[in-house]
Amino acid sequence: MSKMNSTNGTKKTANEAKEALRAEGVTLTEWSQRKGFKYRTVSEVVRGVNKGLYGEGHRVAVALGIK
Repeated sequence: MSKMNSTNGTKKTANEAKEALRAEGVTLTEWSQRKGFKYRTVSEVVRGVNKGLYGEGHRVAVALGIK
C-alpha cells in the first residue's frame, strides 16, 4: 500500500493533517471538540504515538484523512 499525499485527493500524513488544520486556523482542541473526539487521542494520532489501527484512534485518523 503506497502513501499518497493530499495533492491527489487521497491520504495525508499526520504532519500534513496537522498543517491543514493550522492553515485553517483550527487548533487540535477545537477540532477534537467539533468532531466529538478526545483531545488526547487526536494529539496522539497527529504525533504518531497512536497509529490509528483500531478504535477511536482509527476513527480520528480517518476523519483527518490519514487512513
